[in-house]
Amino acid sequence: MNKDWALNASPIILLGKADLLKSISPLAKTWMIPEGVIKEIEAKGSIESYLSALSCSSKIMRERVPEIHSSIAAWNLGQGESEVLTLALSTPGSGVVLDDLQARKCAILFDIPLIGSLGLIVLAKRKGFLHTAKPAIDRLIAVGLYFDPEMVTRILVAIGEGDIHELKR
Repeated sequence: MNKDWALNASPIILLGKADLLKSISPLAKTWMIPEGVIKEIEAKGSIESYLSALSCSSKIMRERVPEIHSSIAAWNLGQGESEVLTLALSTPGSGVVLDDLQARKCAILFDIPLIGSLGLIVLAKRKGFLHTAKPAIDRLIAVGLYFDPEMVTRILVAIGEGDIHELKR
């Protein structure tokens, strides 16, 4: 996966609160963070500890997005999501890290490579940066990220950490 990824605020905040940024850091060559995302995070507190953890194995680039792409602006997303998507559109080969459903739909429509917080955890486990995913998922849930319980069970079964009998038929 070692590519450039534009990060939105909620994955940074939630993965940071769950102390998982160091675990996902090696998944990217460069983590691109638009200024709008930085401002959103700093409105709630300092971003420096998050950036420090995220930069332990990868490069961090603070990016200025001078203008939101007109097709992205039409979606009426938040400033951070709009900047993340615009940055990815203007950076060939990059992807986005988004948890917001509407922003994810927009990324899919524009064929922008996409992953969310849960996907980063699964990928970190598959790449050997986490021994198990379930404790990390539980920490994300504990800090406020909602996942459909049945979806989590399906994912855990798929990666060898869940019981197939727990799946609803």
